[in-house]
Amino acid sequence: MKHALRFCLLMLVAGASLVAAPLSIKSAITPIEKQKVDAFLNGRSALEINNYNSPDLDSIAPVEHVLFRKAVLLGGVDAVFEDFVVPNSPRARASAHNGSALSSGSAQWHVYYKELSDHVLESDVVIAQGVYEKGLYVTKEKQKRLSVKSRDDLKKLSAVSDKNWEIDWTTLSGLNLASLYSAPTRASQFKMVEAGRANFTLQDFSSSPELSIEEQGVRLYPIPGVKIALEGTRHFFINKDAPQSRAVFAALQKGLKILKQRGEIDRALLESGITNKTVADWVRLNP
Repeated sequence: MKHALRFCLLMLVAGASLVAAPLSIKSAITPIEKQKVDAFLNGRSALEINNYNSPDLDSIAPVEHVLFRKAVLLGGVDAVFEDFVVPNSPRARASAHNGSALSSGSAQWHVYYKELSDHVLESDVVIAQGVYEKGLYVTKEKQKRLSVKSRDDLKKLSAVSDKNWEIDWTTLSGLNLASLYSAPTRASQFKMVEAGRANFTLQDFSSSPELSIEEQGVRLYPIPGVKIALEGTRHFFINKDAPQSRAVFAALQKGLKILKQRGEIDRALLESGITNKTVADWVRLNP
């Protein structure tokens, strides 16, 4: 009788442990994104986040990482998030496709889904069409003397981006610039602009004073009065072959719906400065 009772108790404890164990979700993330997300969360769960105004959220990807985590948790999955560090966005997509990571981490452009759909599930829209705008970022000195009023003014300017950022690269390629250079990281792009090897780099707006952005000691500022719109919608990608993928995807979809109903995605973009009221009346150079 004692042995039977002890066995039952052990089984109950073991069962409780299994139920209580959170699901580990491996998400792709670049080193810079990880640094910023870790600094912003500072040990907090994404469920504790109610304000997105932070210098650590000065680009779209860190904001999306936080929204992804919050959506999954709101959707009912008890999860811990494991960072799978990758060098760039193409590797993040590849990781979700080949199963190295369960999630692409940050959202990805819809245009990539067709080539990955055999092994990837695509979430509902995270960033809607027409919402995502960027500034033409230059040094403080060039901000004072460069005047851009129309698309024609770009013919004399050079830009630097990353050719792997397909949407940015295609957008810039269509602007008839004097030159367009590729550099693999935002930090290297900032250094090229600082050194005068390119006039500007296309970057997310921020909530910081003067809309400025700093990367590894280099601070850049947007050319006032003008902005660029990026074409397309952004979505989270989930590897469909992992045993837990359907449960995570269902939770993600449910959580995104909750965030949209609350208006939290729009608010996150506003508070971080990605969607910036200051530039609402600025001229789109590619309407």
